[in-house]
Amino acid sequence: MEFNGDILTIDIGMSMEEVEEFQEFIRPRIDYIETIEADEDDALRCSALLALLVSLKRTKPELNIPFLEKKKLVSQKYGTIHWICHD
Repeated sequence: MEFNGDILTIDIGMSMEEVEEFQEFIRPRIDYIETIEADEDDALRCSALLALLVSLKRTKPELNIPFLEKKKLVSQKYGTIHWICHD
């Protein structure tokens, strides 16, 4: 994770344990973050990260999460992964 002003950049290759740590870190700070950017250089390792990002977006609808909003990921390892997030 890396902060740059009100932008938080995360790695999508988080393990389940790292997703749990991210959740504990982000929940009390959600009001101070405007954008969560995702570094897509790694492969998505667990769907829990997607679930957490959706939950954060529902908690704070004005939160900008470009990775989540584009609804797909092109991975060299898995090909193209699509998801549907209902508002």
